[in-house]
Order: sequence, then C-alpha cells, then structure tokens
Amino acid sequence: MGEIKSAWEIAMERVEGLGKLSPEELRKQKEEEYTLIGQVLADKYLGGLGFWQLGVELDKYSAGERELVKRALISKLAQAIELGNYERLEKAIEGISGLKQKEGIREIKDEIEQLFQEYKQGEEKESREIEKSAREILHQLRISGTAIGAINPKVIPQWQQGLNRLAQPYQERLEQLKQKLIDFTRV
Repeated sequence: MGEIKSAWEIAMERVEGLGKLSPEELRKQKEEEYTLIGQVLADKYLGGLGFWQLGVELDKYSAGERELVKRALISKLAQAIELGNYERLEKAIEGISGLKQKEGIREIKDEIEQLFQEYKQGEEKESREIEKSAREILHQLRISGTAIGAINPKVIPQWQQGLNRLAQPYQERLEQLKQKLIDFTRV
C-alpha cells in the first residue's frame, strides 16, 4: 500500500514545486509593500495624524525602505488635492514640504491656489447665471417679489451640469500641477 500524506506534507511539496522568487520579483514585492505603507500613512496624515508622528513612523524603516515609503506618501498626498479644497491643499503641501525640503514647492502651491481662485470665480459666475435664469422663469410664471426667497442654484440640475463642464479644464490643469509636484519632489 502507498504512503498516506498529511495535508501539510502535500502543501509543502506544492510550495517546493513553485520555486523561489527571483531577485526582481522580490524587489517588486518589497516596493509594493512599502508603497502600500506610504499610502496608508498619507491617509492617516490627512485624517489628522501630526507631522511629527509621521516622522516617527518613517523612522521605523531603513534608509532605502524609507525612501520608497516617502515616495508613495508624497504621491498620495499630491493626488489627494481636490479642486477648490484649500484645507486639503494646505495639509498636503505641509506634509510634502516637511518630507522634501525643496525650494519650488511653494511656487507650485501658489499655482494651484491661483487655479482655485479662477475656478471659484467661474463657479460664482455660473451660479449667478443659473439664479438669474431661475428668476426669469419664475417671473414668466408671474411669481415675483416677496414670494421668492433666496434661490439655491445647487438644487437645480442644470447648475450641477454647468459646474461639471466648468470644472473639466480646471481639473485637467490641477492633474498636471499635481504631477508636476510629484515629479519635482523625486528629483
């Protein structure tokens, strides 16, 4: 009769049959691991983790590992910048500047703030136009004067559509600036 093997022995034979990871595969696996760690740290930082705590977390890694984590962290912070969200911009730039003390980061931040200002002006103009249009429709229905309170253009579907159209070129420009920030910090 044949030998009966345990599940553990069968599993170990299969693992041995798979072979070892190549050095390139090991390197990629480590990069993925540290990239994930950097992304998680970025989320924690944006969620309220202090910069000094970020430093403590980074000190847990060797120099090479730390660079991989920092690269992913900076990338995630830059990607987290949202059109018109000044608070997120401040937090992201504070983190990036702290991780990479380089001249030029402030200039990119200023470009992003300028973009935010242009977007805000366009948004306000779009809002005024929608409100004016809504008032004209109400006037045609013979509803006017004190019967009309403040009109909230945000509840009008056309406003959201117009806002999305307005945001498109600004969003594209913001993506370019975020990539510029990431590339600048890698040099």
